[in-house]
Amino acid sequence: MLIQAAMVCGAIEVQAFCFYFLPQIAVKIAGNQAEVPINIFVNCYVIFNNAVLPTANLIFVKRFRDDVKRAIPGAIRKLMRVKAMNSVAPATLASFSKVQPTSRIQ
Repeated sequence: MLIQAAMVCGAIEVQAFCFYFLPQIAVKIAGNQAEVPINIFVNCYVIFNNAVLPTANLIFVKRFRDDVKRAIPGAIRKLMRVKAMNSVAPATLASFSKVQPTSRIQ
């Protein structure tokens, strides 16, 4: 548990550095040209940081791992079932041309 907490807290500390200090340092060193790459890096780090907690749970919590092991095959079965339902041949004009014409009302 301590390692898991250290991982999550470390990611939060790096996030604070990325948001507050990194843009200012990069602008001082490289000028305004560094703003766009730094913003891209910060956005990528936000995505990474949001993946840290589930990854730490997956690595360190056995119950979470067991739940994931049970959920994945169920999700695959549901996906295959939906895929089989969608594989019905679509109606085309050729299939409607065999329908008998309606009788003419006189």
